[in-house]
Amino acid sequence: MKKLIVVLVLFVGLQMSAQDQTNWLTDNEIALKQSETQNKPVLAFVTNHQKSEASALLKEAFFNSKGFNKIASKVVLLKIDISNQQTNSARLGIHYTKQTSAPGLALVDKNGKTIGEPLTLIDSENITAFLSFLNEKL
Repeated sequence: MKKLIVVLVLFVGLQMSAQDQTNWLTDNEIALKQSETQNKPVLAFVTNHQKSEASALLKEAFFNSKGFNKIASKVVLLKIDISNQQTNSARLGIHYTKQTSAPGLALVDKNGKTIGEPLTLIDSENITAFLSFLNEKL
């Protein structure tokens, strides 16, 4: 019984850290260059590193999903921190998601133009729809 509990705890811990183990770029220019050379769009994750219901749901329903694991290899991953609203990163996050708050996700082409509608209203239904959109585009 103890072995089963240990295995379950390890499995849950690995799942919870899947997003953190993924190689996220933090420089938009590098992400766009990789997008062009690899012929992949950029998945921009706009965050302010604040714990909220929306960020917890996004982590659980998007980043820890099997769908994300399939998508991650088909895109260049870019994490944009908008904690400081006076930075270029904040302006970039607003440009990609069309909102001043976080979290949000946007699919971006090699020229920095948003493809489709970004995911800004974080709920289970919208996350599922965004995953479907990504699967359709990729």
